[in-house]
Amino acid sequence: MTRAMLALLLILGNVPAAEAARRRAVQPPASPPAAIVTAATQAAQSLMTAGVPAVQVAVSKRGHIIYADAFGVLDKESATAATPRSVLQIASITKEFTAAAILRLAERGALSLDDPIDRYVPDFDSRGVTITLRHLLTHTSGISRDWYAATSNGLAPPGPVTREQTMASLNKKPFDFLPGKKWSYSDAGYMLLGYAIESITGMSYAESIQTEIVLPLGLIDTGVCGTYNLSPLQGYGLLGGTWKHMPPPHWSVMLSNGALCSTASDLVRWSHLLANGKVLLPASYETMTTPARLDDGNVVSSGYALGIAVANMLGRSAVWHSGAIDGFQSYLVYFPAEELAVAVIINAFPVGPGANPQSMAMAVANAALAPQQ
Repeated sequence: MTRAMLALLLILGNVPAAEAARRRAVQPPASPPAAIVTAATQAAQSLMTAGVPAVQVAVSKRGHIIYADAFGVLDKESATAATPRSVLQIASITKEFTAAAILRLAERGALSLDDPIDRYVPDFDSRGVTITLRHLLTHTSGISRDWYAATSNGLAPPGPVTREQTMASLNKKPFDFLPGKKWSYSDAGYMLLGYAIESITGMSYAESIQTEIVLPLGLIDTGVCGTYNLSPLQGYGLLGGTWKHMPPPHWSVMLSNGALCSTASDLVRWSHLLANGKVLLPASYETMTTPARLDDGNVVSSGYALGIAVANMLGRSAVWHSGAIDGFQSYLVYFPAEELAVAVIINAFPVGPGANPQSMAMAVANAALAPQQ
């Protein structure tokens, strides 16, 4: 059986279950907790006062969505209202999905986390240095943050770009340090992980995420922006003191480091499913959420593990990731002991002071974690 036929069978076989799961997931809670409603409404109003056009938020408890709402407009000119089903760009939260995809392949014996990346991406010039998949997953590879040259406004090139163009640019950039010696966030490193997924599976990154994660889990509003009918919207950015439309980069520019679109509701469901054995085996999830160590044995100060960061928030253990891309910002946090997830997405970046989704996520999480009266 060819890979194409197998992928088609996977898609067809999972559609009914995925549709049913999504229908269950979008059922609004009969009576969301008042404290959460108040916290979300106040935080959203604060963001919109700072100029953010639209805010989307969701909260899940033990896998059930207990609150989901959206505020503001997707487009100022047409005044199109944002809804909980509005598909928005999630930027670097994509890295959670990429890391999970790599770990799933490791579970099947298709790779080892300590394999060198050039085994799967032979067009990468390692320059005689061993850079492993684990180095890339934990941002300890020494590869520069971006594969492209720095732009004057700090924004990504619009694309599209080919893999050949990406690799040619990346291979010209010097390494920042030897692998395992330091920690430094690298989008370019996650691009390489996406190419490795493509090499191993024989599918595009978008197809792999769709067949391996999206459809089996019923995350119907999630996928690579611009594919599978997930049309990328334009967000807004504050440039020179003026809010302007921000055309999104083509998915090929970000790919496995930041090309996914989703909703806050899908993201909170994803966090719960990921933590509760629906995506990875428990041992793999433990690996994914164990902060990286450098060669000297020290744990990285960022708390970054494999595609996800670990921290103490609101007096509790939490795992989280944020994202920012031209026109959009996102934040996702999960409290394992309480099985509580909060996601916030806004259609604005760059922004001014006081306009970040993390502050809203923390306010909503604090309300959700407080004893209910």
